[in-house]
Amino acid sequence: MQKQVIREKQTLAQVEEQQQVLKPLLQAEVRVLRMSQQEFEQDVRTQLDTNPALEEDDENAEDIATHDEDGLLDDSPTEIESAEKSEFSKEDYDNERINDYSPDDIPTYYDPDRTRERVIADQTSFYESLKEQAASCNLTPKQERIMDYLIGSLDEDGFLRKSLRVLCDEMEIYDGVEATQQEVGEVVKILQTFEPVGVGAKDLQESLIIQLDNVEADNPLRDLAKEILTRGFDDYKNKRYNKLCARFKIDSETLDRVYSLVRHLNPRPGGSMASADSAALPVSPDFSVEEVDGGFSISLCHGHIPKVKVSSVYTDFVSSASGANSAEQETARRQVSEARLYVAAVKQRQRTMLDTMRAIVQLQPEFFREGDRSLLRPMTQKDVADIIHRDPSTVSGVVSNKYADTPFGLVSLASLFTQSFVNQQGEEVTREAVRIKMRELIDAEDPANPITDDELAEQLGIARRTVAKYRKQMHIPVARLRR
Repeated sequence: MQKQVIREKQTLAQVEEQQQVLKPLLQAEVRVLRMSQQEFEQDVRTQLDTNPALEEDDENAEDIATHDEDGLLDDSPTEIESAEKSEFSKEDYDNERINDYSPDDIPTYYDPDRTRERVIADQTSFYESLKEQAASCNLTPKQERIMDYLIGSLDEDGFLRKSLRVLCDEMEIYDGVEATQQEVGEVVKILQTFEPVGVGAKDLQESLIIQLDNVEADNPLRDLAKEILTRGFDDYKNKRYNKLCARFKIDSETLDRVYSLVRHLNPRPGGSMASADSAALPVSPDFSVEEVDGGFSISLCHGHIPKVKVSSVYTDFVSSASGANSAEQETARRQVSEARLYVAAVKQRQRTMLDTMRAIVQLQPEFFREGDRSLLRPMTQKDVADIIHRDPSTVSGVVSNKYADTPFGLVSLASLFTQSFVNQQGEEVTREAVRIKMRELIDAEDPANPITDDELAEQLGIARRTVAKYRKQMHIPVARLRR
């Protein structure tokens, strides 16, 4: 009996130790997952600059190569094959470094004409994503108009910097909506629950606090970090460490952990969105998707992101006890641990991204063949999460600010998630398909006898109220004003 108790204690201790190791890795993975390719490249270079135990992999620097190992996804979603490998040297592309982080089983992709920053045609994907989320909130007609105005008032960082009073005045003047500050404030709170987390905040401070609310409740630093950002944000942003330690009665090590937690948050939740007035948004594709022999070739694009590894000099130093200053060795041990964690998180990022992209293509094969948005099937983040056996929040991180390069142009992954409903014929259809069909019917109408909402409802098989709602969202006047 005593031996069984000991074994149980050992098992529990091992599980607890594994959880302690996995939790930081999961947090690190979530942080890098949410980054766009440009942000990820900058983060890699920042890590190289700040952690001496992490270094660029210059092994075989004279003959650096990468491999295109494309995953072929056919109509049978469970079958993934490997395409023929092709090898490129750095001289093939103007002596630019060609590198990736991937383990051998991760398909990667490099083409200087397709990994460079390009213009995306869908400038409003960020706004449309927010509007899609708003459409599922069961807002009243008045709240819908308020929400629409709030989304249009977000700045390039995704913040709503105008006061409630100013917003009320502007809505009444420009949109004919009379609303109290309380009514607007209630809709702002709803907006702040949307993805990406932190959108709709009035400033960086509020955005970070909102994001901390989404950190695991059992994280012992969450409440402390919220308190510091709430009552000591000025000292925090100016890095007045001694003041913060004294004010909140914590030691420097705890404060370092708080800073590490907050650095994992997104300071610009709307950072990759396009302004409605901008002519184009330059982005770098994260994936390449092509139809090949009836299936799909899916690969990651890495551009010029350098390959990293843990320094062997540092690992040898921490493993050697002789002649080492204990304080120096402890610092080096921490740096090696952080470097290993970062490399593991990057590799996991790639696996998760590729698994997610494969699942999306598996659920939307018609769209990726034709590029016609009316062919999009109803799809939620949970649908994808169920396929890859991850949490929907992980899928949210993958699709946030990510783009796929396809034969018909760059596509925002977030824009592929479509809400659905059942029409009067009992068919499940997407809102996107209904809007497209509605636009086609109106564009083809007789200007002298425009089609009415009742007629649209009958042809589309949906309720008249739904037609009126979508028509307003699409800024299409009523029939009598279209003559």
